[in-house]
Amino acid sequence: MPPVIDTLAHVARSARDDVGALAGQVLAEIESTLPELGRDPRVRELLVATLRASLDTALVVLTGGTDPREVTVPPAGIELARRLAQQGVPVTTLLRAYRLGQAAFQRELIRRIAGEPVDAAAVAEAARELSSVAFGFVDRVSEEMVAVHQTERDAWMRRRDATRLATVNALLDGRAGSRSDVERGLGQPVSGTHVAAVLWADDAAGDPGRALERAAGAVAVELGSSGAPLLIAPDDATLWAWYPVTGHPSDVVPELDGDAGVRLALGTPEDGLDGFARSHRRARQAQAVAVAAAPGARSTVTTAASLGPLALLGADTGLLAGWVAGVLGDLVVDDEQHARLRDTLYAYLASGGSLAAAASALHLHKNSVQYRLRRAEEVRGRPNTEQRLDVEVALLACRLLGSAVLRPA
Repeated sequence: MPPVIDTLAHVARSARDDVGALAGQVLAEIESTLPELGRDPRVRELLVATLRASLDTALVVLTGGTDPREVTVPPAGIELARRLAQQGVPVTTLLRAYRLGQAAFQRELIRRIAGEPVDAAAVAEAARELSSVAFGFVDRVSEEMVAVHQTERDAWMRRRDATRLATVNALLDGRAGSRSDVERGLGQPVSGTHVAAVLWADDAAGDPGRALERAAGAVAVELGSSGAPLLIAPDDATLWAWYPVTGHPSDVVPELDGDAGVRLALGTPEDGLDGFARSHRRARQAQAVAVAAAPGARSTVTTAASLGPLALLGADTGLLAGWVAGVLGDLVVDDEQHARLRDTLYAYLASGGSLAAAASALHLHKNSVQYRLRRAEEVRGRPNTEQRLDVEVALLACRLLGSAVLRPA
């Protein structure tokens, strides 16, 4: 046996006789840098068992008793990776623990090598060989641990989302039981005020899952969410979200990157368990209207607060278009000229019939507003004040749904 290998084998055999103490040193190194791994007693127990088994295997490899290519993760290590995945501990933490353990292991063995009756050159060569073996061992084992962690994380998320989705559906159907039952199913409190949202990805989103998560985070910031949102994915291209908020920020309209391929429908701030479900229903209403809109009229963000009574009309655009035409007459013609008339009439009615307020909102002179209002009456064939509420709702439908309820020019 070459002197370097012989020295390493001798040191490894000596260390195996005291592997418990070596594991304690490595554990102290890991816990001082990653204290979160020691907070759960069961996780710490698995960590200790994994360390002892891994160190013993590595030392056996150094003695020449095991082929490095046959090294596998010990059963405790597999269970540790699974448990960390279930607790949401990122895989980077697991990898860092292994790297910290490798560094502590190498330091201790190099100290022991330096105590052997060999010259400095032999110590340096043995340290290089140790580093090569340790790196290969950790690289092989950590790769397997990452695969176990990812598989369990994916499975855990699917199980968790399935439970949450079932709980939400039961809540919407009135079958959810008590608040504690709902909170147990969701894994999150439902007391206080929440704003529900529906986010969905279109073809422009290259990676729908990642795009939806980024958008959900951006909405949390925009709303000033007072805690982590509850996120549920009913399918690969949709995300349901509930944001805990302070007060009732119904006037906040989040902004999203229109090029990201994600669209948002926002419910209203609601309190308590009933409000948790009610806000979601209103977000779904907003989504139905947003999806029913003509492509050219679709907004990146649609809020329930902006729908007004249109939410009560549903998303049957065929029936709605007929009703809108009956209310607005020829004002439903889909061209630029009639769009200006509709916008002017909408601003006038929304301002409570104030010419000055409408002119300010449209950046026009009052005379221009008066002229357009007269033209709107002529085109419609009836006074603007006739069926005023219906006119406002019909104009709102034109603004939100565009050509889906308009008549081609």
